[in-house]
Amino acid sequence: MPTKPTIAVFAPNPVNLAKATAIAQQLNLPYFAPGQPYDFLLLIADQYIGIQSIRTPPTNPFYIDFLSAKLHYRQTQASLRKEALARAIGIKPQENPVIIDATAGLARDSFILASLGYNITLLERSPILHLLISDAIQRAAQDPIAAPIINKLHLIQADAISWLQNQHAANLLPHVIYLDPMFPERRKSAQVKKDMQVLQSLVGNDSDTEQLFAVALACAAARVVVKRPRLAPLLTKRLPTFQLIGKSARFDIYITR
Repeated sequence: MPTKPTIAVFAPNPVNLAKATAIAQQLNLPYFAPGQPYDFLLLIADQYIGIQSIRTPPTNPFYIDFLSAKLHYRQTQASLRKEALARAIGIKPQENPVIIDATAGLARDSFILASLGYNITLLERSPILHLLISDAIQRAAQDPIAAPIINKLHLIQADAISWLQNQHAANLLPHVIYLDPMFPERRKSAQVKKDMQVLQSLVGNDSDTEQLFAVALACAAARVVVKRPRLAPLLTKRLPTFQLIGKSARFDIYITR
């Protein structure tokens, strides 16, 4: 089993020290002490909250940014017809479907869906990743163009399996559950992008994915949508109802009712 990375909170600017100390207490993490062998710093910077690897070689800080040029370009190109994920959802936003992103991750797919008019509930069990998403949401909410999109994102820190089981017990069934689980990269695959490397280091691989998939199938009123690398094997032995295959990613759609 991989060793859990050591993380310390650090405020480069002393002005943010009180905020950083409060976050360290909230997350039960140490504040940075020189000479200690940390793997990552949780940076409480002036403009963002981010993660920086201080392993050899060290990397630039990583943070989630819904206002980035790359995501803005994807957003401007997206439409209900062109965006494969929207077609996988299969319900128009005007019908107000209840959509759960049960593996929020970096929340970019949910942001794109929100830009197309969907309301999305995002579940993230990693306290650190939840903090990074929350910080990105707060920053983007200050932008007058992004704010209406951000208002459609509803972030919850929770274990998706337990949360969905509670919804099922209360007969509060979402229409669509979206899964984008984290898997270990195959040795022959291309080098993972830096943001995904950070994500994998922080949260590891989703060892309970099959259980989450089973709970999602029982809970979704209409369908479960699973995102996979284009050539990756199926999530489980169950065959999808149909698939949407793109250049790098594939959506496996399981109709549940």
